[in-house]
Amino acid sequence: MATETAIIRVTGLVQGVGFRYTTKHLAYKFEISGTVKNLDDGSVEIGARAESNNLEKFIDAIKQGPSPAARVNEVFIYKGAPVPERKTFDIVY
Repeated sequence: MATETAIIRVTGLVQGVGFRYTTKHLAYKFEISGTVKNLDDGSVEIGARAESNNLEKFIDAIKQGPSPAARVNEVFIYKGAPVPERKTFDIVY
């Protein structure tokens, strides 16, 4: 399968609730490489690279809010956006 990329921006109650930590665990589950970071506006940005079907499953899980305390309002997906190749998925501070 072909590798696809996406930048995913998530708004809502997604900072200070373990969202990045649980996103990292989802990334390992779906074999995603990339990063997750908090943005100054209170949203979270995820840069993801994976096989197409794994990326779709990952995005679906993100929409559900991977952290029990999180409340996802909107998920903006920019498929094909440039995401650097990495071997891991990391939280960026």
